[in-house]
Amino acid sequence: MEFAFVIPILLVLAVAVGDFGRIFATGVILEGAARNAAEVGANEYLANRPGSTATPPVPLSNPAPPGDAAYYGPLHAKVAAAVCAETQELPNANYDPVSGTCAGMPFVMVCIHDEQDTNCGSEAFGATPPADCRNMNPGPADQHSGSPSPRWVEVRVCYKFTSLVALPLVSFGTFWLERCQTFTI
Repeated sequence: MEFAFVIPILLVLAVAVGDFGRIFATGVILEGAARNAAEVGANEYLANRPGSTATPPVPLSNPAPPGDAAYYGPLHAKVAAAVCAETQELPNANYDPVSGTCAGMPFVMVCIHDEQDTNCGSEAFGATPPADCRNMNPGPADQHSGSPSPRWVEVRVCYKFTSLVALPLVSFGTFWLERCQTFTI
């Protein structure tokens, strides 16, 4: 009889421990994805910086040339694809292996802080992040200190986490995990 009373409590504790572990693991994945994507953006910026094809090329020590959506759009897509690749195994992720995108989940915002990024503040795949993604509403603005350096890449990720069990007093429910990482160029 005592065992019958104790077993539900033990099961609830086991599920709670499991959900805490899943929350932690998902947070680690999102943190790593945002950090690695910001690094991809910074390296791509250095390898193919704006003004590098001008005659003469604009040195990195000078301010970035005026923004061009044709430059920043593909850069944002490459950074967002890095997030998608690293979060593809998460349960709510909408990863498309053909295009390498994850439109709608997780939500991804990218901003190249060089005073010229024309795409700051918009979700990488054109979706509207829910109000629960507080770090994305409003999105990042390309605000810079005014000096030509440092420049940096900012990546924001928002993911909908769903707990294992949805019972009264047991479930953590559904909530949004957010991570933001920057990488200096």
